[in-house]
Amino acid sequence: MMCLEDVAIEGFKSFSQQTDMSFQPGIGVIIGNNGVGKSNILDAIVWALGEYDLVRVRCYHREELFFAGSKDHPPSPRIRVELNFKEGERQGGPGLRIVREMERSGENRFFVQDEMMGIEAFRRRLAELDLADALKTIIRQEQINDLLQLDPPGRLQAIGRFLGGGGDGELAARLSGPVDALFQRYFSYLMPLAEVKVQLPRYNGMPGFEIEIDLPGNRRRLVHQLSGGEKSITSLALKLALFEDLRAPFYLLDEVEPALDYVNHKSMQAFLKDVASRRQLIMVTHLRSTIELANTLHGVRTRWDGSSFMKFYFVMDERLLRLYKCC
Repeated sequence: MMCLEDVAIEGFKSFSQQTDMSFQPGIGVIIGNNGVGKSNILDAIVWALGEYDLVRVRCYHREELFFAGSKDHPPSPRIRVELNFKEGERQGGPGLRIVREMERSGENRFFVQDEMMGIEAFRRRLAELDLADALKTIIRQEQINDLLQLDPPGRLQAIGRFLGGGGDGELAARLSGPVDALFQRYFSYLMPLAEVKVQLPRYNGMPGFEIEIDLPGNRRRLVHQLSGGEKSITSLALKLALFEDLRAPFYLLDEVEPALDYVNHKSMQAFLKDVASRRQLIMVTHLRSTIELANTLHGVRTRWDGSSFMKFYFVMDERLLRLYKCC
């Protein structure tokens, strides 16, 4: 499995100048005050992998992708985002460089290594490299419950579109098999006193996807009857179980923890460690309990003119972790 090793962003949203950041296998945590551009880093990664849906990178108009200019920096004439991957954890392993560039005219250029290609050839190449699904594996705080807000038939249709391929029978087998097993495992971390069951019932003649929760005190609830925090826990476990069914080397998590209470923040540490043993995590967070898990820590700040830059980066070791806990 490859991991994302380096990201270089130039001219994208709040990044007026080239900004470089490095990650390692495990958990990379991005921190900073509200509004400094942390989520723009995740947007840039998704965009570089070929995302054309502006809403998925939090824009309505193409011009919003470009640095708009400030007192100290002119508007950016182009965007350039470079992603460098490496295979495995060994030093000097095989590398892969992916670049997307875009001019204000709307012209896009895609590169794999040094070969320039169009979007269709780029997508085919990403599929060959098991990176085609990587732009899907992002969870944002404001969208965490989107699947659970649908009725069961709509939920099943959305999951089918997300996973792609196969007929109803194949999808049902995937959901009631490996997805359900991993969903239960992840859920057990976040709500250890409850049990979760996946069901594939029919509603008005249409197939659906339902989740039933057995809570302490012999209380049984369908997922739409849960509290907001319980829904967030269920959604997080479900989405990460669905991600496992895709061939993507990393997951991007954008402030997914604030809806959880203090008890679940603690149990979430074990949950994130489990997920990170299988996939690289790149997370935007404000929570100390998550920051303590970081393999790499990235601090984003803004200049006086509002443009973003990387203030600090370090690999978290035991000495730095002790210092962080003390301070």
